[in-house]
Amino acid sequence: MIARVFLLAWLLATWAGVGAVAWLAIHRLTGGGWGEAIEPRLRRLRMLLPLAAIASIALLVAATQLFPWLNQPVEATRRWYFSHAFLAWRTAGCFIAWGAGAWLTRRAPAATLILWLFACGVFANDWIVSLSPDWRSSAIGLIAALGQLVVAFTSVTLLTSTGRMEAHGASRDLGNLLIALCLGWVYLAGVDYLTAWMADLPYETAWYLPRTRGPWGLLAVAALVFHLVIPFAVLLARSVSSETKALRVVAASALFGQACHLAWMVLP
Repeated sequence: MIARVFLLAWLLATWAGVGAVAWLAIHRLTGGGWGEAIEPRLRRLRMLLPLAAIASIALLVAATQLFPWLNQPVEATRRWYFSHAFLAWRTAGCFIAWGAGAWLTRRAPAATLILWLFACGVFANDWIVSLSPDWRSSAIGLIAALGQLVVAFTSVTLLTSTGRMEAHGASRDLGNLLIALCLGWVYLAGVDYLTAWMADLPYETAWYLPRTRGPWGLLAVAALVFHLVIPFAVLLARSVSSETKALRVVAASALFGQACHLAWMVLP
């Protein structure tokens, strides 16, 4: 369990750093006062990316405690992929791709987003899906990518001063983006669960069932309440969405909800 808790903390730090790179690229493409308000904090937050890359060494050393398939015999034709060494190479490749994306943010932001999304799919399958080797999810890459956007966005919203938000007139835009992130998260997570429920396949049932019982079920409810219900209820009132204090409350709620969702996926 200690290794899983460290994995959760590492994923949250990685999500924040990578999400900051993605938001910088998005703002470079779209422009807007919302990005100018939070850009300094995004640039500081992306410094978590090299720190997370260094911390990955400790997790790779303890990988046999996290991934059952590393301790099991594998067919000769698949052994090259399901190996400790190739897991390390894939992890390094994802961080290199994200680092290259950070360097390309000003030069080619579209390329940054392409590298970001591709690496998200590989990374999420390696460090989330592979914890339960019988489980598979075609949406996990997008869920991870959206989670990175949420963690980075809510973190910088909490850290950006009220004066800077007001100077750029960014509060309302930040509130609207938060609504979009919350709705996007519930759509992707909900569709992933709905398709698993409709298919009713044994390997998906074996993954979801323990996560709907006991404390893990409460954790799922907490993720839904803090990530959707509270933010949506507060930000839906347009007269409130421009208030920076309410915006900070919603950002803190969504950040906690995303942490609950990530814990729900990796801790059980």
